[in-house]
Amino acid sequence: AGDVIPQVVSVVMGRRPADARPVSFPDSCPVCGSAVEREAGEATLRCMGGLVCAAQQKAAIKHFASRRAMDIEGLGDKLVDQLVDEGLLENVAGLYTLERERLLGLERMGEKSADNLLLALEQSKQTTLPRFIFALGIREVGEVTALSLARHFGSWEALSMVREEQLLEVDDVGPVVADHLVQFFDSPSSMGMVGTLREAGVNWPDLELAPVEDLPLAGQTWVVTGKLEALGRNDAKGHLQALGAKVAGSVSARTSCVVAGLGAGSKLTRAGELGVEVLDERAFLALLADNGVMI
Repeated sequence: AGDVIPQVVSVVMGRRPADARPVSFPDSCPVCGSAVEREAGEATLRCMGGLVCAAQQKAAIKHFASRRAMDIEGLGDKLVDQLVDEGLLENVAGLYTLERERLLGLERMGEKSADNLLLALEQSKQTTLPRFIFALGIREVGEVTALSLARHFGSWEALSMVREEQLLEVDDVGPVVADHLVQFFDSPSSMGMVGTLREAGVNWPDLELAPVEDLPLAGQTWVVTGKLEALGRNDAKGHLQALGAKVAGSVSARTSCVVAGLGAGSKLTRAGELGVEVLDERAFLALLADNGVMI
């Protein structure tokens, strides 16, 4: 609530149509038949089948291969569906054991397409720690949190050994995110998958642990206003914080810079009056890219 999706605060019973019918929620997953549960405080029903569920297998692989994660060119949604449906792929670790002959047996898969996919898979093995953390699809761990975790701990080995109290020291990590991370690190199947990926050659350079004062935007105060097309305002704020900036809600003489999206109003006007630097979305994305954040 407060960005794009409005917050529902109450139900106006007097406006409910007389012929309205109650919504009937499923008792089981329509794909794998596993039980579904709704966690306290959430509206979403979740399949409890985990990666036994083909739908969850597909979603995890699609996320892993996406441009902002491992960026595996040519591994589109339809091909992922096909690979899972044909029994050639069950999880992301299986991507790096795909064989050319098996790929050529797929419908509409020619030699050039198979070779291009295998080349893209090989190229994707060289990645970065933030991308890898994000690619794992740990619940509530988005790009900004993945970047914060990587910069705070520096290596996968250090990150995977921490406990909740250490995770709570990281920007963007609260109790819910910390709990999901600890569950992942404590899961033999999840950590086994990471081990298989690394044995297949997936690698990244460790990050140097820089003090907060050494971050690129340390000591600066930024304001984000208007609608950004490439990312939400909360994501933009998170990226700025990960680079060391403080993000404020109003423009003052102490403001270092304003990121102005579409429809920016009074804050943009105030920045002009005070002579504060203003970046449009394109310039902001370029600044992020210069600091290793690709959107």
